[in-house]
Amino acid sequence: MKFGCSYFGNRIVRHVAEDMKLLKKQGFTFVVHTFSEFDLQFHKDNIGEIVEATHAAGLEAQLDPWGIGNVFGGEPFSNFAAQNMFTACQVLDDGSPAPFACPNSPVFRDFMREWIDAATKAGTKVIFWDEPHFFNPSFLGGVPGRWGCRCEHCKKLFEQAKGFPMPSTETDDVKVFKRETLYEFIDFLTRLASEKGLRNDLCVPAHVEASQAQTHWLPYAKIPRLSVLGTDPYWQWHEKPVQMVSDYSREVKKICDQTGLQPQIWIQVCRIKQGTEQEIRRAVNMAVEAGITNLAAWGFEGCANESWIRCDDPEKAWDVLIDSFQNAGEKS
Repeated sequence: MKFGCSYFGNRIVRHVAEDMKLLKKQGFTFVVHTFSEFDLQFHKDNIGEIVEATHAAGLEAQLDPWGIGNVFGGEPFSNFAAQNMFTACQVLDDGSPAPFACPNSPVFRDFMREWIDAATKAGTKVIFWDEPHFFNPSFLGGVPGRWGCRCEHCKKLFEQAKGFPMPSTETDDVKVFKRETLYEFIDFLTRLASEKGLRNDLCVPAHVEASQAQTHWLPYAKIPRLSVLGTDPYWQWHEKPVQMVSDYSREVKKICDQTGLQPQIWIQVCRIKQGTEQEIRRAVNMAVEAGITNLAAWGFEGCANESWIRCDDPEKAWDVLIDSFQNAGEKS
């Protein structure tokens, strides 16, 4: 005789409840839970149970539009992009469609309204807007040498804003337009969320040099409904020295001091190479020395559950992170 069953996370809520209690004991105060398109379609009630378990443990539960439309950070595939490739997705400079929703698409904005409604119903009080971005030629779904977006919505808005047609090359005017589009997109989303009584936190990707942070990120910080502005200087991911954390921490602190927001720094606890785990401690100390009091880590237990980005030694990396957080401010 043989006995089997399917297993696709049926027990996740029970495990989440235990993990949340442990995180509370370890000194955490909030947890960012990913809320993907897959969750939106199949796990909405589960997400509500996870939020409830997080609150029951005494932690703040934040929800993250993880990979939604491939416009926000995260690895999940986007069903929205697959279903709306020719109607609401970005168009590359060669005219080909890309599997990224366009932030200027009214259809995608309606979909984000649906996501916000679901997040509100799940019981969260905070939305964590995770790395909003346009098509990235060097990341998931990217095509080297191409850029976007040149869809009809973007071309029309560009001409209205600049007074001439959008060029076929990614000029400085185009780059500025794309940044302004994302500012307006986040302004739109935070307004919807605020109308639901939700707080808005934003993490911008550390894809620009720290010296350019003021130019690129200050307009985000001026959005009136934001409470937190952070970034994620993942030094090993970017193949840079850990000093990167200090540079970005100081810039984010400077921007937030100007605008009254709380600065946040995400510490890399993914793809940490074996033998370099103590760099996590140095990163935490650098952020604290720069005046950052809101620290977070990506991700739980060294991302042991995701082989693509897990640390070489997830347990050791996580242990160093926990000790570093509990002794924040200790000199490296």
